[in-house]
Amino acid sequence: MAFGYEFVTLTELEKEQRRYLLGLYPNIAQWSALGVFVFFQVYFLLSWFAERLALERPKSPFGRPGKMKSQTWARKLQQAFQRASWWAGKSIRGGWGTRGEWIAGLAWTVWLLFLSIHNTGNDYLHLTKRFGIVAASQLPLHYMLAMKSPYSPVQLLTRLSHEQLKASHQILGRIIYFLLLLHASFYLNFFVQAGLLLKRIRDLDVITGLIGITMLSILSTTALGVLRRWNYRVFYTTHIILAGLLLEPLFFHVKFIRLYLIEIVVIIILHEIIRNYSLQRYSGAISVIPGTNLVEIRIPLLSLNKGLKWEPGQHVYLSRPTGISPSSGWYESFVLRCRVNPFTIASLPAKDKQLLLVTRTLNGNTKSLADLARSLSAEIGPGETSPSISIALEGPYGASAHIPNLSKFDRVLLVAGGVGATFVMPIYRNIVEHEGVFRPANPRVRFVWAVRKLAETQWAFPSSDGDETESEDAQNTVEIYITRPSGANLQMDDTGEDIELVEAEQLMPLQDEMGKARKGMTVRAGRPDIGGIADEVFINSFGNVAVLACGPQAMTEELREQVGRWMKEGRDIYWHCETFGW
Repeated sequence: MAFGYEFVTLTELEKEQRRYLLGLYPNIAQWSALGVFVFFQVYFLLSWFAERLALERPKSPFGRPGKMKSQTWARKLQQAFQRASWWAGKSIRGGWGTRGEWIAGLAWTVWLLFLSIHNTGNDYLHLTKRFGIVAASQLPLHYMLAMKSPYSPVQLLTRLSHEQLKASHQILGRIIYFLLLLHASFYLNFFVQAGLLLKRIRDLDVITGLIGITMLSILSTTALGVLRRWNYRVFYTTHIILAGLLLEPLFFHVKFIRLYLIEIVVIIILHEIIRNYSLQRYSGAISVIPGTNLVEIRIPLLSLNKGLKWEPGQHVYLSRPTGISPSSGWYESFVLRCRVNPFTIASLPAKDKQLLLVTRTLNGNTKSLADLARSLSAEIGPGETSPSISIALEGPYGASAHIPNLSKFDRVLLVAGGVGATFVMPIYRNIVEHEGVFRPANPRVRFVWAVRKLAETQWAFPSSDGDETESEDAQNTVEIYITRPSGANLQMDDTGEDIELVEAEQLMPLQDEMGKARKGMTVRAGRPDIGGIADEVFINSFGNVAVLACGPQAMTEELREQVGRWMKEGRDIYWHCETFGW
């Protein structure tokens, strides 16, 4: 056999030793994940320690942050943490993940391969079994990484949302699939070499093993980025169904992994209980924003609604409404679980007493929402309001709970593209509309928003009576850049990316748009100069700066590149980019 491994005949004592090792190494593999969580806690502790030592006590009566002591070792440690995190967060290339994800993924793969190979001697079957059981030991963690709830142990220990953890879920899934492929391939090779293929192919353990690896192959294939973009619903539905069905063939495949399967069942049950607790029904109105392909949903909140406590930047999962009275049948339950889309809460629930959800119409659920809105509007007469429909929301979720207090920053730069403003606008409003004795201590905020046409800002700037134009010198105005291209196609470019940023010479005349500026905005034509905007913010700031962005990948990557230049110069920067991958 290759690599020094052979089909060996074992004594009873050697078989007992093999069984012991087959129990030991997967347990090491599973519990070693605690080391990752310990690393996070140490990182948080050191970051907190370095930040406290690097800051002088505030001297302003309004509590403004103090100046940084540029030469202290604590300051240098803080800068080292920031630079390391920034370097690790850089994308390898579009859709290929970040440097940190690749390093972590390769390191974990090497570790699991070591645990699969170590102390197997020259025993081919021992190595084959070890591949399978080490892979199975990672399945509970894999399912835990997929939990949406902020009460997930992984989210609590890492302070990351499930959107941020999705990359770890994907990477671990690929590692598990790789190890199980080795397990299946090595076993099939053994059957062929030993002349046992025709006999063993009829046994239950082999049949269930082949079913399991086939299901995993389907899961891995439908999870590929190109297929997710082609049809997200196929990916999502396949994932949900097969992730549950997979446990059955694995249970009958071999008894040694049943403990891990029980752990998975417990995780699934707890996750469903938490999700049911987070699922609420509301009544709201749905409509298409005139002159756009945007759909908005407005949900009034009563005094006892949980939604009043939701924070800026959080998002919910909206189950596709049908416009008819809900039922409690199995199909309704399926719709509530599988036909969902993430929507950022675009309002300040406690202040506005409503939830506002906005989305752009593309395909799938968003197209169904637009069709429903048009059908409902066609049924109402002149002067009538849109009828309320039953809406199911699950949440809130998101990483905004871990966004620091932005009032502690000297400058805040907010950048949004298209409907990415549904994330940024509530954060902006939460800063500038803050009321209290410490209002003068609030940071200087610059909010840049690129849209195809001014009509797409209607949800954020409702019309009012009187003169609505605002001078460019007014404070707390949103800089609206209208980037509408010529031609009829305003949906997508050839690469599938939203068209948000185009050169000024490609724009249509904007005199009509410029004349419709509303209070709180300054309207400009063309592509925003991301580099110049970032430089202005940092040049005119001597303290720490927060940069938050949400929009097309090309925009956020350009902004990150420009902010990175200032990170290299030692500036204290908080960076957050909100994205939805699946």
